[in-house]
Amino acid sequence: MLEYFAAAKSRISETLQRVMDEFGLEYAAVAGDLGAGAAARIAEFSSRGKMLRGGLVRLGYDLAKGCAAEGDDDEALVLAGVAMELFQSGLLVHDDIMDRDRVRRGFPTVHVAYEENLRRGDYEDCAHHGEALGICAGDLAYFAAFRLLAGLPVSAARARAVSGIAARELGLVGIAQMQDVVNGAARPDSVNPFGDSPADPDEEAILKLYRFKTGRYTFSLPLAIGAAIAGAPDGIRIAFEDAGELLGVLFQLKDDELGLFADPALLGKPVGADIRENKKTLFRLRLFELCAPASRARLISMFGNRDSGETELAFVRAEVESLGIRSQMAGRMRDYATRAEEALEPFLAIAPLESSKAYRDLVAFSLERRS
Repeated sequence: MLEYFAAAKSRISETLQRVMDEFGLEYAAVAGDLGAGAAARIAEFSSRGKMLRGGLVRLGYDLAKGCAAEGDDDEALVLAGVAMELFQSGLLVHDDIMDRDRVRRGFPTVHVAYEENLRRGDYEDCAHHGEALGICAGDLAYFAAFRLLAGLPVSAARARAVSGIAARELGLVGIAQMQDVVNGAARPDSVNPFGDSPADPDEEAILKLYRFKTGRYTFSLPLAIGAAIAGAPDGIRIAFEDAGELLGVLFQLKDDELGLFADPALLGKPVGADIRENKKTLFRLRLFELCAPASRARLISMFGNRDSGETELAFVRAEVESLGIRSQMAGRMRDYATRAEEALEPFLAIAPLESSKAYRDLVAFSLERRS
């Protein structure tokens, strides 16, 4: 774990727990243990992550300002970092429902934990109602995050700017998530009912999805929020957003690779979900472009098949390796890493040494991570 982000995580995690304890008391006034429990679940779920996004808020401030924060600005960065982690938690809770994932970070997903609670109480249709409760918990995470941003200890103008940036980006994530769902539902003979573009996306469409589903909210948004708290002009914020997109595509490409090749114990969830959910990744695109006709028929039977397991995963891995796709994607990831570092070089050159090192380490981590 990167030292800069580990230090930021400590403060963010402590503050997140305190904030959700306070909110939980309010929720309990409505529904007792259910309300307090929802706040506790969100806090626990959030605390299991790396909290890179929360740390990136501080890094965006440091790089834009050229110095570390003090006083109210320092407190604002912690609270905004908590908000970023709550946004992330809400998105992940909902994403797990859409992807039908039952394990996240080595634990049952939030909706599955609710399902198990309901089963212990002998409730009706526990799977459906567990998902419904998970959706509500994800919503609570969003609401709590925006509440924190609205109360940042900065000028009203800066608080409005931060909230507006967050609302805009999360709206884009929502549309990108819808596109991802539609992509996953498409079959070889599908006709796109939502427009004229093909049901099976090309490389340009996949990269666009990577930018808006992962890149911008994972990197561009927290860096931009940090810059906004620092009072940086729009030009600097946009430069940070552009660099974030490059980092985000790198991060998503690595996610796609890990989804096929990672150690499940390190990843914290089973691998192969992208095959079962028929995720339209660049790995999949290249696989169908380069595979032999006999392999293509077998691959079609695997992608989107909920019963695809270790045998199918092993076949896809072997094809990706033998066709040179994994090597090709590794080269593309290195290129994105280089471009992401070069994009902020003017800021890195004058930033505090700790901050510039943190950004360079983050680029390297994104390229080399195993989970």
